[in-house]
Amino acid sequence: MMRIASVVYNEAKDCQGRAVKDEKQISTYILAFEIAEKLLQRYSGQWKIAGNEIVLNLQGLDHPLKIDNINGTINYGTLTTYYYHRYDARKGVSGLVQELCLDLALPFADGNYSTDFLFKVFVKLVEIFHARCDLRILPGSQNGEWEIRLNQTGPSGWINDQNVIENRFGEKMEISAWEGLRPEKVATYIFGFNRFCKNFQCPMK
Repeated sequence: MMRIASVVYNEAKDCQGRAVKDEKQISTYILAFEIAEKLLQRYSGQWKIAGNEIVLNLQGLDHPLKIDNINGTINYGTLTTYYYHRYDARKGVSGLVQELCLDLALPFADGNYSTDFLFKVFVKLVEIFHARCDLRILPGSQNGEWEIRLNQTGPSGWINDQNVIENRFGEKMEISAWEGLRPEKVATYIFGFNRFCKNFQCPMK
C-alpha cells in the first residue's frame, strides 16, 4: 500500500539543508534542468547527464547541446553563451530559452513535445529539493542509471531507465504506475522512499 507524502513543506519543520547558500550556484543548477526541459519540449530529442552537463541531442540540430549546471554556460558546436545571469521573472524560462536559441543560432522550432517521464521527475526533484537540501542528479555507475545525492558527501539513492528506484538500504521499487501522477508528487515519493528527511515519509509500508 502507498502512504501519501505531502508535497508542501511545513516551514516550522523545514530543515535548512545548506549551512551556506550560494544563490548564484543554486539558481544556475535549477535553471540548467528547466532550460533542458523547455528545449526538449520545443525540439524533441534525447538527453543524458554527463558529469556537470546535461547533453541534449535534439531533432534538427547538427551538434549536441551541452548545458553546464555549474558554470552556467550552454555550448553548441563552436558557440557558447551564458544563461546563469540572464533569467528575468517577467519573461520566465520560456523567454530565456527563446533568447538562448537566438544566441546559438538554433533553427526555429515551436513544438510542444512531451518530455519523458524520468526527465520531468528529475526537473521537479531539482526544483523542490536542490535549494533546500542540495539534491543533485548525477550519472550512475551503470548505463541507464542515475544517482540522486544530497550534497557532495550525503546519502544517495538510484533510479534507472526501467523506472526502478533503489535506496541506500537496498530496497527497490518499480514506479511505472506513478507515471499518471503529477511529476512533483512523484518527486516527493522518490525523496521519501530514499528516507532523506523525516518530514517526507516513505510511500511504502
